[in-house]
Amino acid sequence: MLPSWANDTVTIIRPASIESRGSTVPDWSRATETQVSGCSVQPAGTSLSQDGRVLGVMDGLTAYLPPDADVQPGDRIEFNGQTYTIDGDPRRWKSATGRVSHILLNLKRWSG
Repeated sequence: MLPSWANDTVTIIRPASIESRGSTVPDWSRATETQVSGCSVQPAGTSLSQDGRVLGVMDGLTAYLPPDADVQPGDRIEFNGQTYTIDGDPRRWKSATGRVSHILLNLKRWSG
């Protein structure tokens, strides 16, 4: 369980899957949403991409979820009205004392 200051709520958005041309692909039109409370969401890096055609901004967050949260690679996370993708795999951290075990997510959102 995360400490008492972990009082943010996130929404995990998980796509259904469909078969398309012999491959399993996400179907975001039938996604399910699950709210998870007891989280801590903190600012992370931000960057600017300017390739001569488009000006883009990447907004990054680090989210700490309770250890029993059902989150998978490929899910999306909604927080404060913005939707983020999970960058990499969810990382499960087990505390030596059991007091601060959690799941760490690196989140990214591009705009522009």
